[in-house]
Amino acid sequence: MNLTQLLQAVRNGTPTIINESWAQGRTAYGGITGAVLCEACRKDVDSTRRLRNFEVGFLRPVEANKAFEIEVETLASGKTATMKSARLIQEGKLRATAKADFVAPLQSEIEINTFKPPAMKSKADSMSMALDFLPPFMQHFDNYLTTEAPPFAGKPIAEMGGWIRLADDIDGLTDSHLVCLIDSWPPTASVHYSGFKPLSTISWGIHFAEPVDRINPKDHLGYLAKVNFGKNGLSSSEAEIWSPKGQLLARSYQTNIIYG
Repeated sequence: MNLTQLLQAVRNGTPTIINESWAQGRTAYGGITGAVLCEACRKDVDSTRRLRNFEVGFLRPVEANKAFEIEVETLASGKTATMKSARLIQEGKLRATAKADFVAPLQSEIEINTFKPPAMKSKADSMSMALDFLPPFMQHFDNYLTTEAPPFAGKPIAEMGGWIRLADDIDGLTDSHLVCLIDSWPPTASVHYSGFKPLSTISWGIHFAEPVDRINPKDHLGYLAKVNFGKNGLSSSEAEIWSPKGQLLARSYQTNIIYG
């Protein structure tokens, strides 16, 4: 089942599973978990209200090939904003939570735009991220590394990024697709480690700047993440994601654990 089919099933309330192609060790890839939670929150929200903030907490592994259910609650809904929460439950246990804030656009003469995309190598001059030691879910992405070293290279480099795109054929991008896409890189701190190490994400937040529905899904997006700090296996990083035209789409913030 590809991403669009999975999101459609969540939208329709159809019982479904996350299959093993989205696996990462004993758990489903975090981006797919975030995507299904995002899609569940989006349901029944006025289409004029755009997703502006999305937060995910990973509590227990979401296992592949096992049924799950998502409970959604509207926390508040007023003239401008709708806030929702979602809980992913599997085998009676809470596995992941999310909070989503949808905001209606307001009339304003103020527009602030300080973002400038960094100069990066072209895709043709970059390294494919189809690397043997990365988990199976990477088959769903067509990513290229432009920074100095790949994950688990044992290099003291504080950034990682390049060009990202879903490999699956889709008709158009949604916020849920973007959530899935943003998480398609290992934690930025992984560059410092020598050889593949198990890892997990504790918390993840995304601030959305521009809508993605007008972007051609066949185009690659820019992605650059930087480590804020790392110690005792715990690391924090933040990333910028931008459109082919250089517009900031989102900023992502993660707390990760790398074992070993």
